[in-house]
Amino acid sequence: MKRQIVILVLAILFVLTIFTGCFGNNNDEENKFIGTWKHGTIPASRPIIFSKNGICDYKGDQATWELKNGKLVVNLTNNNEIIFDYEFLDNNQILILTDTGTDPPQVDDYKKQ
Repeated sequence: MKRQIVILVLAILFVLTIFTGCFGNNNDEENKFIGTWKHGTIPASRPIIFSKNGICDYKGDQATWELKNGKLVVNLTNNNEIIFDYEFLDNNQILILTDTGTDPPQVDDYKKQ
């Protein structure tokens, strides 16, 4: 009887561990964005500010943001949507954004403030 209880408890812990890992990954990735990011090579450029609630200030424009299908999606108030490939470098202190909707793709680097 004790052996069955132990097996049941271990099975429950295993399932909980799997679900925690599945649901936590996106939040961890989203948390990397939270904060103010200043352009790394154009000092006069306005920063991007990502808030935890999905709101952002995108270079002076109010917008919303989300991660969708491994991409950063910024929805501006004028209904324009910008989709970026992104990469974090230097222990998540550098953010590389690639706007693939332009030809050629626009690549910008940002440093976390």
